[in-house]
Amino acid sequence: MAAVDIEECGVRLHARRIGIIGAGAAGLAAARVFAEENATSNNDTPPFVITVLERNNAVGGVWRYTPNSVCHYNVPQPDSSALRQKFDERCPETGGFPTPIYDELSTNLPTDVMQFPDVPFPAPTDEFPSHTEVLKYIEAYAQSKVLTHPIDLRLNTQVSNVEFHPQRSLWTCDVRDLISEHNQTLEFDAVLVCTGRVSHPYIPDVSGINELALSRPGLVIHAKEYRRASEFQDQTVLVVGGAASATDIARQLSYTACQVHTSTADASQADADARDPRMTPEMGAGCNPSRPLCRHLRIKEFTQTHVHFVDGTSIPMPDTIIYATGYICTFPFISQVEPVKGAPKPDHQLLSDGDIDGIPNLYKFLVLAYNPLLAILGVPNKVVPFPMYEYQATYLAHLYQRHIQLPPFDQMLDHARSDLEGPRPFIMGFKQVAYMNDLIDCVGDHQSRLGHVPDHWVKSRLHCVEQRKQRLGY
Repeated sequence: MAAVDIEECGVRLHARRIGIIGAGAAGLAAARVFAEENATSNNDTPPFVITVLERNNAVGGVWRYTPNSVCHYNVPQPDSSALRQKFDERCPETGGFPTPIYDELSTNLPTDVMQFPDVPFPAPTDEFPSHTEVLKYIEAYAQSKVLTHPIDLRLNTQVSNVEFHPQRSLWTCDVRDLISEHNQTLEFDAVLVCTGRVSHPYIPDVSGINELALSRPGLVIHAKEYRRASEFQDQTVLVVGGAASATDIARQLSYTACQVHTSTADASQADADARDPRMTPEMGAGCNPSRPLCRHLRIKEFTQTHVHFVDGTSIPMPDTIIYATGYICTFPFISQVEPVKGAPKPDHQLLSDGDIDGIPNLYKFLVLAYNPLLAILGVPNKVVPFPMYEYQATYLAHLYQRHIQLPPFDQMLDHARSDLEGPRPFIMGFKQVAYMNDLIDCVGDHQSRLGHVPDHWVKSRLHCVEQRKQRLGY
């Protein structure tokens, strides 16, 4: 069982049995950091017992490409209450669960920015690597930095329910082996959720969309199902959204579709808080010059024959409408979470109740303020994820060894609430640098291979889009 010590000035935690859900980049980074803490800590500290649970048949998470997959979601699907669950979505070719990776996806980050802090991409990887190269990099990271340690990695293991028991100060985790179909309940002192935020498509509710989807199945899809531009040869396509996936999909389609329309938010809403210009290519960049995009504002209404926009314009109903509008940040396998002993009970306890932005009540966008024995990695959006995962995991490893004193519970909740002030607070952008520096400052003098974010990384991060334009032309 975990130890939660409430001191005069704050809270200290000790957790030994660590359950990590997900073996993508976040879960592997967490497993590595906790295992390395075992190797470097003194003999007076009981070692972490690390278990990694992954529903896929291999590591890699979102970067495991599934060539042909069927996703189950509702149209519209504006929040977690609309989710369709309990479908077996495994790809028949690979056995993997569907991810948003499409055929010609390459990163919008150069390798020297994207990489884990001390693990460069191998030569001769392209400066902006393909998804295949990224997966190979993650697999090599797992082999060289993670699986060399005593870690219990359980593949083909689906987590169905995670529950905290305050009287025993531990978590139970109900899992199912997808090969043997054997069910089991595991116990952990702390749980790290590393499943990412691209599982459940977000499709906003627009007048007429439900009727349209019911009357014409397959007309409205989410970008998670997009795989290749050739499937839309000579079609008229409307791409909804204005971030990285929308711009890249629209660019690819401009070379195969007869016409590509795009719909983005009103100009007043598409401000710096909603899109970091240092990461996202401009809409229209690199498109087919003989078939320029037809750009529109936000959709007001669908009829059976037309799409109407908020500025009063309209277009005939296209052949396909692709919503590249992001994902709902929710974790359906976690039901109501009880506070640890001594913590107040907040009004909002359902972690399955996420929205497109993030999860409430997270201290430092990472640990649940009223139950810091639960951590969710990767909630901040518009960030460079791989290095952030290692910084977050380093903070957690020292937190669960009593090295870091948390503020009192009421102060943590106040911090978490203040972090949610303003529009779209989970969009971090370039504030990621200060965020990672703050996490490592909390570790203090305790041993860590990570330090403040290097200046050369900051400089490269500032010029990602310029580098990509020079290298790829868009």
